[in-house]
Amino acid sequence: MVNAVQQYLTESAKRFPHKIAVKYHDDEVNESISWQDLDNFTDAFACHLQACGVTKGDMVAFYMPKSVGAIKSLLSVVKASAAYIPLDYNTPENRLAAIFKESHAKIVIVNQYSIYRASEIFSKFGPDIKIINVDAFKFDSSLPHRPVDDTISVDLAYVLFTSGSTGTPKGVMISHGAIIDYIDWCVEVYGLDAGDQIANHAPLYFDNSTFDIYTAMKTGATLHLVPESVNMMIPRLASWLREEAISVFFCVPSVLSMLQQTKRLQADMLPAMKQILCAGEVLPVAVLRYWMTLFPHIRFTNMYGPTEITVDCSYHIIDAVPDTEQKSVPIGRPRANMEMYIFTDEGVLSRQPGSSGELWVRGLSVACGYLGNPIKTNESFVQNPSHNNFSDLLYKTGDLAFIGEDNLFYYAGRKDSQIKHMGYRIEPGEIEANTLRLDYIEEAVAIYKCVSDETASFIGMALKTSRPVETRELRNALAAVLPKYMIPARFIFIEETFPRTANGKYDRKAIAALF
Repeated sequence: MVNAVQQYLTESAKRFPHKIAVKYHDDEVNESISWQDLDNFTDAFACHLQACGVTKGDMVAFYMPKSVGAIKSLLSVVKASAAYIPLDYNTPENRLAAIFKESHAKIVIVNQYSIYRASEIFSKFGPDIKIINVDAFKFDSSLPHRPVDDTISVDLAYVLFTSGSTGTPKGVMISHGAIIDYIDWCVEVYGLDAGDQIANHAPLYFDNSTFDIYTAMKTGATLHLVPESVNMMIPRLASWLREEAISVFFCVPSVLSMLQQTKRLQADMLPAMKQILCAGEVLPVAVLRYWMTLFPHIRFTNMYGPTEITVDCSYHIIDAVPDTEQKSVPIGRPRANMEMYIFTDEGVLSRQPGSSGELWVRGLSVACGYLGNPIKTNESFVQNPSHNNFSDLLYKTGDLAFIGEDNLFYYAGRKDSQIKHMGYRIEPGEIEANTLRLDYIEEAVAIYKCVSDETASFIGMALKTSRPVETRELRNALAAVLPKYMIPARFIFIEETFPRTANGKYDRKAIAALF
């Protein structure tokens, strides 16, 4: 019985001691580590962390670019019965300060690349912060090293800090049991095994990386870390996927869109790829059609889930190329051991076709709440209204959804992004979805500029097109599918790349600032 994620590593080390576990390869660095060496190193480093004062339930940060050392660090932390906090290497100093204040972390793990910057930044947070360089750690591999590991499934494995509406980051607390519940399901449903080559595209501080890391750990597959240099040059990504013979690729949909726009994709380019899974933002139908048509041998899955429910709570395996009239890709049905409900305007939790409203989620993988923020936790994690017999929390996602007649869930936008313009309630996602159905539109992001004089407020649309387009042509095309009040008043055309967040999603604030 597995009750802690580090047991995945130990079991894979027994089965595949000399097989490559983790690999990082770019123009300057080529490093890898076997399962046995990874298990031995993390045992020893976990002992070292405990000798440095780490005890059960502590939170330990790591601060370094994506690397084999980063994977060593997070696995060592959980082996020390602590929880890890991945830090964005490029995050502003004031955000780092807020994270350390909230988490009370006293140790931060760095590597040779980040140690000097870390020393400069973290010394300002107080004399108690201890910096440990994972690259400088040496141990005698001939001696047994066994950390004190009494982790059980309800203990925290990691805390991921997401953006907070007040400007203070929110620490989402995820337990070992929540990860295991998700990973065991993923491996079974997607048929993953030791022969797979799994890419880790997402940053380690983004919850999509949980899928990559722990499906590899459970199966004994090789985890390939996508270098930042490849992410910065999207045309290189397709070549990298081919060269590394990647078989499983999990990414945000905009990555597929950007790869498509390079116009360098060829039908024979990804012969080893078996599965592409998307989550994190809306998967445009046109992008999906392009990829499925070009690569009929790849199975595509659309997944959905906020950080607060441990990566994904629903999935939709796409069996056929969607037709040109299809408006959206379903987020599908709940995965095993999870339930999804629509909280209707009438205040009823429903799972009936035709229901629409806010999406609420129930299950073992729901987070433990927000670190040090009981008020926000109580707002977002609520007792099941159907009973008071025992603690049974549902997470209020803040996402709008509806259940189709096919009994599948469909994403309909953010509750907090719905706008009211000229007396009408409008969902920007509906405008974007209809715009993306035009064959010459490659990317589309709708924004709303609200000013005190409502008559001066307007809907704007940032676009990337495959050919020059006049705004009159756009308005005429949109008038055929949208009511007049939903047609954007202003358009801007972006020739290069859209502003994006560190997670690869559209940076809507930066896009709005362009108008």
